[in-house]
Amino acid sequence: MLFIIFGTKVRHQVIGEGQFFCPKCQSQRQYKHKKASRYFSLYFVPLIPMGKLGEFVECQTCGVAFEPTVLQIRGPVRTRHQATSTENLAQIINSIPARLNRGVPVEYLARDLTAAGVDRDVVMSMIEPHLGGRGKTCAACGLTYAASVSACSECGELL
Repeated sequence: MLFIIFGTKVRHQVIGEGQFFCPKCQSQRQYKHKKASRYFSLYFVPLIPMGKLGEFVECQTCGVAFEPTVLQIRGPVRTRHQATSTENLAQIINSIPARLNRGVPVEYLARDLTAAGVDRDVVMSMIEPHLGGRGKTCAACGLTYAASVSACSECGELL
């Protein structure tokens, strides 16, 4: 008995790369500009192109895909002193619990720490113990807060 296995498969092709301001990481990051195309496949091997699906920009740090227009976004302007000050970094790290309890969103803390040069995974491992797995998310804007916060600092919605 002979089985014929066929279907479609999406293939990605890198058409550009560089640095951009990632809205998720809130910092300058490496990106890859990719083009997605659908192919007819036979025995899991893509053979015949069936059309272009679109283009996207993928952050190489967080892995999130964005529309190509994200490359036009300019990040916040920082002075050299702000970007490299270890005192500033130490102050931010030491103020994590207080800032979370005052209602500063997790995403804003992560932005400040990654902008100071800390890797995003390290940032999240520093913030997570202070949330204790009980963070709240605003239904209106999607920002994440500590369990002690009752209202979103951005849109005012109750959490």
